[in-house]
Amino acid sequence: MDTYDYRNCQSLFGYAADVHGRSGGVCQLCGCGSREVDFDLWRQMTVEHLIGESQGGYLRQIERALTERFPDVPRSNVASLARRIDEANTITACSFCNSTTSRTRARISMTEAIENAPEGRESEIYLAVTSGLRQVLDDKRREVRWKLDSVKRAFDEVVEPRLRSARSVPGGDPGLR
Repeated sequence: MDTYDYRNCQSLFGYAADVHGRSGGVCQLCGCGSREVDFDLWRQMTVEHLIGESQGGYLRQIERALTERFPDVPRSNVASLARRIDEANTITACSFCNSTTSRTRARISMTEAIENAPEGRESEIYLAVTSGLRQVLDDKRREVRWKLDSVKRAFDEVVEPRLRSARSVPGGDPGLR
């Protein structure tokens, strides 16, 4: 049998590889994956945009907003600044955290964060925009903590007993039912 070309797995080796590399493969919302590097957990990691596409948080949208807000900044500087902001806007999240926060609208859109940034050097613009991103990250962490507490309670009370029961049936393989 031929070896699978792992580079075809774009969700882990494409764009996401840099994001996961920056985070060390740890979910930035709940912290899972922080104890040890684990293949089964790593393959469940996703890229989460703190400010999503609907609020102008994708790279091309960031670059457009910067160009409109700061027309005197050279194009190459805008592209570099947009990439840095995009890096700050993208984090590693486990599939649970990504799915439970990705539809939550951030308190500020990326366009608003850029519009509110002061005129000045790119470093000052970056600091102003990423200050807003830190607030969005804190909001998402609070949201995840609240949801995880509830889901963990349901797991302990309902799901775990059912799973243990299914695994204890003699002569059967729970994966084949």
